[in-house]
Amino acid sequence: MSRIILLFLTAVTLSSAQLFTRITAGAPVTDGGDSRSVNWIDYDGDGFLDLFVSNGPAAGQNNFLYRNNGDGTFAKVTGGPVVSDGRSSDGSTWGDYDNDGDPDLFVANWYGQHNLFYRNDGNGTFVQVTAPVLARDGGYSESAAWGDYDNDGWLDLVVCNSAGNLKNFLYRNTRDGSFTKVTSGPVVSDLYHSRTADWIDIDGDGDPDLFIANEEGEHENLYLNDGAGSFTSASLPSLLANGGNTASSSWEDVDNDGDFDVFLANYGGQKNRLLLNNGNGTFSAAGAPFTEDVSNSFGSAFGDTDNDGDLDLFVTNAFTAGTTKNFFYRNTGNGTFVRDSSFDADLGWSYGCAFGDYDKDGFLDLFVAKCFNATENNALYRNNGGGGHWLRLDLAGKRSNRSAIGAVVRAKAAVNGTPVWQMRRVAGQSGYCGQTLQLHFGLGAASAVDSLVIRWPSGITQVLTNVPADTGLTIIEDTSLVTSVRRAPSAPLEGALEQNFPNPFNPSTLIAYRLEHAADAALRVYDTLGRVVATLAEGEHAAGRHAVRFDAAGLSAGVYYYRLTAGTVTETKRMAYMK
Repeated sequence: MSRIILLFLTAVTLSSAQLFTRITAGAPVTDGGDSRSVNWIDYDGDGFLDLFVSNGPAAGQNNFLYRNNGDGTFAKVTGGPVVSDGRSSDGSTWGDYDNDGDPDLFVANWYGQHNLFYRNDGNGTFVQVTAPVLARDGGYSESAAWGDYDNDGWLDLVVCNSAGNLKNFLYRNTRDGSFTKVTSGPVVSDLYHSRTADWIDIDGDGDPDLFIANEEGEHENLYLNDGAGSFTSASLPSLLANGGNTASSSWEDVDNDGDFDVFLANYGGQKNRLLLNNGNGTFSAAGAPFTEDVSNSFGSAFGDTDNDGDLDLFVTNAFTAGTTKNFFYRNTGNGTFVRDSSFDADLGWSYGCAFGDYDKDGFLDLFVAKCFNATENNALYRNNGGGGHWLRLDLAGKRSNRSAIGAVVRAKAAVNGTPVWQMRRVAGQSGYCGQTLQLHFGLGAASAVDSLVIRWPSGITQVLTNVPADTGLTIIEDTSLVTSVRRAPSAPLEGALEQNFPNPFNPSTLIAYRLEHAADAALRVYDTLGRVVATLAEGEHAAGRHAVRFDAAGLSAGVYYYRLTAGTVTETKRMAYMK
């Protein structure tokens, strides 16, 4: 049984905008050393975010686990395998790999050490599991991310390596408590100095693709998921031709235009980069302040810190000649950012970081792992709040993996009197050495969310309307809505039509379909009167997966139907165009 020490927190308000208050007492901030990863995770299922922090000096150091008491204080867990490994740990990722209702933990280790894997027993304790192959590999692992890349409802795992033989690891969940190591394909055979990985559906086809950020002046890698368990290396210069010392990548929709943008953090006196998704397969680099700030950056995290309906950005800096400050960028709401000085007085070395609403007041708090001279205490910043409304979400998959990793949520609300669609994703890693499974939306003056659209990894799209603001919801996947669940590859069908994404959409959406055999096929869009408004594809098709973008600009908002006819198969689905 773990021995628990109660910790009471005191605070000092930061001097600038007073958006955050730095907590100055209690073990989360009087503990430290050489800290690396930050995970806000409700490991005991009591509805409050707990905190995990990894530590990585060469000589080894136990990791930290803090249980949230639910009253603004934490209890340090001092017994059990999670906090007694004594290894040199870097990244960590939480996900319910066995779908039993509680999140499990994988920890990546460096300095030639094996990685660590802990099963959550659901009663507040953990068992270190050494049998699976993912707990017997290791050496120079930087970070890892859970993600269901084969969409079978069970979490798989990717691990990034930056030294040794440089090959990254990919493990496929066999659904019986074990994993199979993938030994072929570009993901596990390419040789790069890899720091971090993101499962991100970059082409909108419903399958998670894999983005990997590399250091040593190497470009990034994008592996497109073909939907059948294998990957193809992509060539996308506007995204990938940014060779540098990239440590962190954070994917979020920062300009609220319905697609995911990416921030790349670089170290070694380089410039960081914010790449904005143009929605047509290309990216454009944002300008100042990112083109001006010379950095030595490692961690990054997006969060709507002031609940104004757009995502702000925190970036950590470390390993400079002396102490250094971190970067905090406020989103202006028009796709640009400005530097904020709130954290400039807090000097040191900072590594991983993550936002999470630990006190459940609706405003995002921040934890930063510190590592100056391997003796620095960590930092917790409590958000002082404000007038903006908010919505907090926890998702639970049923047909999808229980942690809902890979789910994408869109929320429409009149943030400042104007309807705005925001988008979030549940991720196995949300920046190098950072993770929060809980989702948060800032709503500004909106008292309700008009439409909340959850696209589950299974393909199910679930819509809630008129959701009150200033509340926390746990949403369970509604399997009664199954209209677009993927068929197993072994099930032979002539045609299979997927649910469009995003849905609702404005003004364009992606429609994908799969043909098991070459066939004469047609894909058409109809209005509610049955009139054809667009023919998206017609003629002989090869076997395989196809995707077509439908642009409804010029049409009236409302419900439309799209129909695939292929061989003997006709399948129709419904979609909504919302302006």
